[in-house]
Amino acid sequence: MNYPDRLAVPSGAVLTLCDLQLLQKANEAGSIVYREKPFTLKSGIQSNVYVFFRGDLTDSPNLLNMVAQKIVHTIKENMIPNDHQPNLIGLPTAGTALAVAVSMASVEMHKWDTSIPLIASRVMREKLKKEHGANDRWVNGDIPDLKKFTFWTIDNVVTDGGTKFEQAKYLEQDGYPSKDMPQLIFVDRQQGAIPRLQAAGLKRIVVCYNLLDITFVYSELKLWPEETVKRVEEEIKAHQFL
Repeated sequence: MNYPDRLAVPSGAVLTLCDLQLLQKANEAGSIVYREKPFTLKSGIQSNVYVFFRGDLTDSPNLLNMVAQKIVHTIKENMIPNDHQPNLIGLPTAGTALAVAVSMASVEMHKWDTSIPLIASRVMREKLKKEHGANDRWVNGDIPDLKKFTFWTIDNVVTDGGTKFEQAKYLEQDGYPSKDMPQLIFVDRQQGAIPRLQAAGLKRIVVCYNLLDITFVYSELKLWPEETVKRVEEEIKAHQFL
C-alpha cells in the first residue's frame, strides 16, 4: 500500500508515515473494528466501533513493537524539565502488556538515540490485593521512590474515564500521587473522559490517538467506507459523558 508522508486529521494533528503504517497494521490485526451490529461498551453505551489492543496486540509482535515505539516517542515528547526516569504502570488488564513492551522498546531505541529515555515498568493488580507473599500492594515493586522515578499510568482506551477514577484510589493507597502522575491513553474515544479526568484534578493526560482521527485515516486509506467517518462523528456527539 502506498502511504502519504504526512496526513492532516480532523483534530488538527498531522500523522506521520509511521503513524499510518501502525494504524494500517492495527486494522489488519482487528485492533479497531467497525460493524453494523453495535457493541456494548463497559460504560454501558452501544457503539459500532470497538477498540481492542488486547489479545490482538500480543498475538502480533510486529504491531506490539510499533505501538511500543509510538508510546516511547510520546512519552519523550511529553516529559517536562522536573521529570525523573519514567516508570510506566500498566493498568489492568490491557495496560500490562503495553507497559512491558514499552520498557523493552525503550532499551533498544536508546542504543541508537541516547536522548530516548529508558522506561521502567510496573504492573497493577486487577481486582484484589494479594493476601500472601512479600508484596501486598496494588502495584508490584517497592514503595514508590518519587525522587528516582516519575510514575506514569498507561491504558489502551478510555470512554468515560470510570475505570481510571477507581484505579486512582488504589494508586493513592499505595503511595502514588495519582493526580500529579501523567496518564497515558493510547486511544481516546472522545466521549467526555478527558474533560472529566481533568475536572477531577488529573493534571497530565497524554493521548496517542483520537478515535475520529483513526476513522478518518481508515477512510483515506480505503480501509473503511467513507461514510463511517460521519457515522462515528455522529455517534461521538450523541454519547457524551459530562
